Amino acid sequence: MDNASKVMFTGNVTHKLDPKSRVAIPAGWRAAQEGVLTLIDANYEAYPVLKCYTQESFADKVAAIRTQAEARGVPPGELDRYIGMITGRSFQAELSSQGKLLIPKPQRERLKLKESATIVGRGTFFEIWSPEDYALTNTPEAISKVELDQLFHILS
Repeated sequence: MDNASKVMFTGNVTHKLDPKSRVAIPAGWRAAQEGVLTLIDANYEAYPVLKCYTQESFADKVAAIRTQAEARGVPPGELDRYIGMITGRSFQAELSSQGKLLIPKPQRERLKLKESATIVGRGTFFEIWSPEDYALTNTPEAISKVELDQLFHILS
């Protein structure tokens, strides 16, 4: 088992962007990265996020989508278009030797990042948020709207 399959991205932290618009990735997560991440412009409800996958976890995600869609009988052309949408919104980024990730200008603008970014663990991947948007999704009111939390009562 390699380092990428051992890491579970958990927790959240807010770090300042450095003058080059880079954000420090938590030290415990860096071993899994092997220096290169696949980033996807995405949304969480109405909020823009940047999903960050190791190369292995991104390949696993695409394979899982393909397997599940084929099992549901999704036509191959439709599946290829959807995977193309995902890969078309993704790009690779390298961590610096200091464990910092450059957030390109289009993504900084889309996320409305100013001085800092919030990094949120999601298990097999992590997300980059504006601190303001992330805070809005973690209010007691926002958590109370999550159906699974109404069932399991972990967060409320």
